[in-house]
Amino acid sequence: MKKKIVSIFVIMLLFVTAFSVTGAINVEKTVNMKPKTASTDIVWSDNFDSYPLGSSMHGQGGWKGWDNDPQWTAYVTDNQSRSSPHSVDIKYPSDLVHEFTGISSGNWTFIDWVYVPSDFDGQSYFILLDDYTDGAGQANHWAIQLRMDSTLGIIESEYDALNLPLIYDLWVEIRVEIDFDIDWLECYYDDEILVEKAWTAGINNNGDGYLVLDAVDLFSKEGTSVYHDDLSLEGEVGDDPVLLCEGDLHFGNVSAGATLEGSFTVENVGGGELDWEITKDPSWGTWTFDPESGDNLPPGAPVTVQVTVVAPKEKDDFAGTIKVENMENPENDCIIDVSMTTPMSQPSLFLQFLERFVQRFPVLELIFSHLLG
Repeated sequence: MKKKIVSIFVIMLLFVTAFSVTGAINVEKTVNMKPKTASTDIVWSDNFDSYPLGSSMHGQGGWKGWDNDPQWTAYVTDNQSRSSPHSVDIKYPSDLVHEFTGISSGNWTFIDWVYVPSDFDGQSYFILLDDYTDGAGQANHWAIQLRMDSTLGIIESEYDALNLPLIYDLWVEIRVEIDFDIDWLECYYDDEILVEKAWTAGINNNGDGYLVLDAVDLFSKEGTSVYHDDLSLEGEVGDDPVLLCEGDLHFGNVSAGATLEGSFTVENVGGGELDWEITKDPSWGTWTFDPESGDNLPPGAPVTVQVTVVAPKEKDDFAGTIKVENMENPENDCIIDVSMTTPMSQPSLFLQFLERFVQRFPVLELIFSHLLG
């Protein structure tokens, strides 16, 4: 009888021990897979309040239409705002992109506040990409893609089949916490977990992504207005300087040979001190920059670069880039997109008269065509 009691006691002890060990393993795994607490250093934010009401976001604050195409822009509005007075209105055909550089290690948190009106119709998206290049199309790589769907009344991590009820007529936080060191993300909607997985998994879970945050994309798929405000990116700065530039230079229609002015900003969003230099400008026009380089730029002290360009005397559509480099890390650079149009000048009064005269006598048009080949 004593042997049976001892045997039962040993079995119970082994069971309790196994249960405890198993439980400890599960807890340890959960803790390791969660992102570590990120620092509170905000390296970028935008509340759209400094932009003119009704203005296009293409070319403002580092924003642009997808593929750097202004047809996909969005507009500043005061119909709704979380921080007064403005937000950005994402409605079809909006596909608004903002790129980032140097976000590839440590812990980061991306926050976007979104307002979905009760009369919203269609589909609207919040997207983070780990690889984005203008014109790359499907060669770009999507890390996370949230679809707000009016028909189903849900917000869904697309292709993961994970969703939560869509909240209407309130400002709601979308928060993505990223730990690049362990390749993990957690995405929350209204402080409730929506999806968690490897950052490099990609939206199709193919595992072919990159350990970098390259861009945010606010996209409407034939949808009515959805408003976004108070976006921010915060995280661990680290010890090395990281170059970040903001701005585009789109001059529109200008007179040939005109002198034009613009600006963009250069900032150190890492640690230490940054040495930077403009290493490339467009091959057309005459460009000057003030300053054109800088040494020992500390974090959190952006520098505004004043740009002056003399437009080409030729009449054409021009496009190009300005390249700014981190002189301690050539792989860390910024590209500022530039465009300009110098339209054909109006014909002189004599030429206008001659054109009308020839049109009245078709035989003259035939003669001139023959002479000019």
